[in-house]
Amino acid sequence: MKSFIIGLLLSQVAFASPEIVLSPVDHLYIPKGFDSNDSVELIVTGVFPNACFSRNDVQVAVNNDVIDITVTAFQAEKARCIQMQVPFKEVVTIGNLQGGEYQVRVNEKSSFQLKDKMMIEEASSNAVDNYTYAAIDWVEQKTKDEFVLHGWKYSNCVELKKIEVISNDKDTLSILPVMKQTKDVCPMKGMPVSYPVKVDFGSVKMMKPLLHVRTMDGKSVNTIVNLE
Repeated sequence: MKSFIIGLLLSQVAFASPEIVLSPVDHLYIPKGFDSNDSVELIVTGVFPNACFSRNDVQVAVNNDVIDITVTAFQAEKARCIQMQVPFKEVVTIGNLQGGEYQVRVNEKSSFQLKDKMMIEEASSNAVDNYTYAAIDWVEQKTKDEFVLHGWKYSNCVELKKIEVISNDKDTLSILPVMKQTKDVCPMKGMPVSYPVKVDFGSVKMMKPLLHVRTMDGKSVNTIVNLE
């Protein structure tokens, strides 16, 4: 009986539930170019101090012109942890916002707190978006400033019109692969496509800027580039 109780206690220690803690965030990227018809997305990055941390959840609360983002992680206890730094990235969906200036706070009142301001423009029409973007899945880096957007073309009735690059003059380049309709009827037909794009990092002020690529489904593909 004694050995059973000891074994039970040891099993409870071994399989203890991980603790939920605030994630050690270190940077907040705010892409430029969102308006009141867009689904706003922000990107938060950080570094876990060892392999006993893992991503848990992101909560968003919008109160008038203040946006509070809480990023949490699982932290395992009483376990041997590989001592290594583990970078993480969270794409935070804020949703639709009215035009105006907002204060964004991440993990407020913690040692990891981040703060910044964001401007949302008033939309020029009632359309879901001013443009139809390409369906992009991932971004390939060819050289320091040359990239390829890989994705799909769902019909022969749309073609790439242009690729716009918008800088927030700080840490993010927003890439907008704008499509144009060439026919009235658009039967569905999936075809892989690749669009080369050359970007100028001269306007950014950090060595790890974000490439924020808007996509057809209203979301984005987000790639952090190391310029060091």
